[in-house]
Amino acid sequence: MITLDADKLSVTEINRALREAGEAGEEVEVINTRARHHLGVGILAPVKVTFRGSVGYFCGGLCDGPVINVLGSVGWCAADNFMSGELIVEKNAGSCVAPGMRGGTLLVKGNIGSRAGQVMKDGNIIVCGNAGFMTGFMLINGNIIILGNAGDLLGHYMIGGSIFVGGQILSLGVDAEEAEVTPGDKLFLEKILDQYKLPNPGRFRKFVSGKKYHHYGKRVY
Repeated sequence: MITLDADKLSVTEINRALREAGEAGEEVEVINTRARHHLGVGILAPVKVTFRGSVGYFCGGLCDGPVINVLGSVGWCAADNFMSGELIVEKNAGSCVAPGMRGGTLLVKGNIGSRAGQVMKDGNIIVCGNAGFMTGFMLINGNIIILGNAGDLLGHYMIGGSIFVGGQILSLGVDAEEAEVTPGDKLFLEKILDQYKLPNPGRFRKFVSGKKYHHYGKRVY
């Protein structure tokens, strides 16, 4: 285990050390994080990283393979363009988490802000608490699983993928509609909740794109 002290290193030095540790197969912990921005960015190896405290914007951005544990909260745009691996947040997350996400899993054990999963292309977002305004905005593919409640305009202009909500929703966005939860969906949800030892709310509602406002593959004049 390598310990990095964020009080003594720049963000560039920390991220470089994380990449080098990943290449060497070492586990890393970062102490004195103090909600600094851009930590854990651009890691392209299956390294295990623990941030012992809250981190700021863009944590886990542009990563392919790591398992990142944040023992606190994260700021805006965590897991931006995340490709594979896991980002596990013990507390809350800010707005715009996982924009453009391409794979892997973002697990937030608290609440998240607005526009989670914007233009998400694949992977899974799991929220143990509540999700904010316009969650799943222009979702393209992948799954967003909310154990608590969802705010206004859920799935606004979503194109594909699925949003599962265990609690209440304030309103649906344009072109989002409710669909049947299939036996395959139930098996998927049970498996992923069991994997992360999360409580099952007992009943999920599923929301998908109505595909009324998309013209891909068509000529529109």
